[in-house]
Amino acid sequence: MSTNNLTRLCASILFLVSLTTMGCGVGAGQLPLLSGVINPPTLNQLSPPNAPVGSPTFTMEVTGSNFTTDAVVFWNKTPLRTFFVNSRELQAQVTDIDMQMAGLVPVFVRTSAQNSNAMNFDVLIQ
Repeated sequence: MSTNNLTRLCASILFLVSLTTMGCGVGAGQLPLLSGVINPPTLNQLSPPNAPVGSPTFTMEVTGSNFTTDAVVFWNKTPLRTFFVNSRELQAQVTDIDMQMAGLVPVFVRTSAQNSNAMNFDVLIQ
């Protein structure tokens, strides 16, 4: 990198740092393009909340808040095929393979690189 390009890069970085620390009319210490805060997703309900071991593939409705179009439902830390309905509802496909072992399975949502709280889905012994 030439000295001229390095000088321009340093000046750009210093400018961004000064905007962040002094503010620019949006609010002290905030860049106007980065001032929006993304709230983490919250998980409120799984429907159904349980199913018998060995159940066939089904669609689980996940309700909560702050879901975005990139939301993914996780089943025991494994991503499920997820369909975005709106910011408060997702649908996830739980496969028959997911239903092979009885017990509590932690379910959470990841959206905008943030994880929600977890809720347990109960795979019931028949």
